[in-house]
Amino acid sequence: MAQPLRLEVFETPETLDGPVFLLPEQVEDIRLNAYERGYLAGWEDGGQQSDADEATRRAAITKQVEQLSFTYHEARSHVLRALHPLFEALFSTVLPAAARATIIPLTIEQLLPLAQAAAEAPVTLRVATGSRASFEAAFEGLVLPPLTLVETDDLAEGQAEFAFGTTQSRIDLAHTADTIRRAVDRFYLIQTEESRRA
Repeated sequence: MAQPLRLEVFETPETLDGPVFLLPEQVEDIRLNAYERGYLAGWEDGGQQSDADEATRRAAITKQVEQLSFTYHEARSHVLRALHPLFEALFSTVLPAAARATIIPLTIEQLLPLAQAAAEAPVTLRVATGSRASFEAAFEGLVLPPLTLVETDDLAEGQAEFAFGTTQSRIDLAHTADTIRRAVDRFYLIQTEESRRA
């Protein structure tokens, strides 16, 4: 014989029909628990909002700093690229002319102390080929030691050598100009490599 179908009962047993009376202590406990739960929930929400605001501010500041850094490097790169032709012109025209114009005054500056130290000792001055006339014109009217002026092919414009007894001295403005050029070229090479890596 088949058994009858039994359905689950969903009613809550012993439902209260009337009001429930609580003791004042129980009411106070319920009120304090509700207050504490609300306070903690508010504190947690406030902390989470504060953390979110702080993270947003930091992200905005980081982005601005990155943009400023990029702008600075980009501007610096543009300025250096714009100055490069100026440096090239400086090295190809101004520095050689400055070396040619400065070699004679520097030579005189070196010769005058020799004149005071030993007026009778001969000094040999070696200069670049083709520059003897310029040196002789600059020496007119100066009190110098006995001087032998020799042109030589192994010196360039901007170079001069003294031989005074066993002492020798050299003025090499051509080397100075070349050193400056190589230093600036190296600087630009480093800047180019840094720009590629950035």
